[in-house]
Amino acid sequence: MLGLFTSQVENYIPNTPIKFTPRAEGEPTTTLPDLIKSKVPELAKGYSYFINPVLSSGHAQTAYTALNKFANSFHVHYKRRILTVENKTYTLPTGEKLKYDQWEGETTIALDYALQSHQNSDPEHVWYKPSSQTKELPPRTEYMNPELEPTIIDNSDDKPLLIVLHGLSGGSYEAYIRAVLDKIILDPFNFDAIVLNSRGCANHTITSPQLYNGLWTNDLRYVMNEHVSKLWPNKRVYLMGFSLGGAILANYLGQEGDAVSKQIKGACVLGTPWDFPDSAIHLRESIIGHNVYSPTMCSNLLKLLDSHGLLLSQELVKHFKDNPDQYNIKFLKQFDNYFTAKLFGLNSADEYYRLASPVQRLMKVRVPTVIISSRDDPITGYRTLPVSEVELNPYCTLVTTTVGGHLGWFTVTGDRWYTTPVCRLFTELDKYNVDHASVTEKDLPRDISTSWKYDRLVNEMLVE
Repeated sequence: MLGLFTSQVENYIPNTPIKFTPRAEGEPTTTLPDLIKSKVPELAKGYSYFINPVLSSGHAQTAYTALNKFANSFHVHYKRRILTVENKTYTLPTGEKLKYDQWEGETTIALDYALQSHQNSDPEHVWYKPSSQTKELPPRTEYMNPELEPTIIDNSDDKPLLIVLHGLSGGSYEAYIRAVLDKIILDPFNFDAIVLNSRGCANHTITSPQLYNGLWTNDLRYVMNEHVSKLWPNKRVYLMGFSLGGAILANYLGQEGDAVSKQIKGACVLGTPWDFPDSAIHLRESIIGHNVYSPTMCSNLLKLLDSHGLLLSQELVKHFKDNPDQYNIKFLKQFDNYFTAKLFGLNSADEYYRLASPVQRLMKVRVPTVIISSRDDPITGYRTLPVSEVELNPYCTLVTTTVGGHLGWFTVTGDRWYTTPVCRLFTELDKYNVDHASVTEKDLPRDISTSWKYDRLVNEMLVE
């Protein structure tokens, strides 16, 4: 009977896991699956935890995390830095150069730095509020004096940095993020931490006429290339992404491939839709998904259009505002079809979903990455979890649970199951260096660039 109220943990591991060498002398080498088994047993195969009988389904877990803001818990305090995206270029692994975006220095990004000490409110923080920002800040968030930014993050190589990406239309204030940061910035973990808020989220005022999506990875790329690596070049960096933020993170790591920043030492991706087309179908197949989740997500995105006047400079958005009777946008896919796809130069939601699916980039990830998903997730579904991709990629490990919903994972005590294990996972990973030489070319997924080019099969048919 008790088994009805437990969530069971399962692992899927690569055929040839990457090895790690200890940073301290005298310790043995290990692999990611072995490290989980010995140091983070909560993420290991066979582990189970008790859940509240009232929260024994994915829908119940998802509703609880959506409706309960946990205002009396996880009182993380932030200092917000409004970072301007300069008109710079970056270099692709193939050598070509691209701009970070098309807005020539108009774009800003909101970075929220988690404070280790919960300070009293500083009324002078408004002196550092950029004139471009018109919205009230989320709770326990204040503007940062930019001159003090280098001192808020420890520049030594002793203290690692965690960068977190949130889910669709969320932000640093989300309880599923605060639950982690409330632990990881304090003893015994002692990480620095930053939340990268997507454009317009967490009450950030958009300063260029662009939203974000699951395939838009350049904000994270800019923060890593032009900010973190310049201010804190000795930092060991770990990345964490929830839901859509996990898709952005996985897409970014896959795009970077072997050229990924050497500062990035590990990643964790939670509750992510790996195959967007299948997740879209899964969402529509359920009565609750179609009638509750999809309309709610659509409504949250429409609020972004309502609250950012600059977006009106986009002809598509202006036409929508001027002629609301011509549109009937109630569901997430309708929003993605009318706006997400077309604002980024794509034809349709389906085309965007196919291109944005991180499962097609996972085999190019060259950073130790732990994927955590629940099989009863009513938002993302379970049919296309990247089991075969994980088996082929030495850098990845997949952890699933039977109960957890979408970004829920509430135990019988009301705590989130993943918070302490993930903090411990990053802490244990930080004791090691990745031994990239421990896997050979034959151990890695096949590089299909020699077989698939020009949108056709070209294996051994290219003329030099």
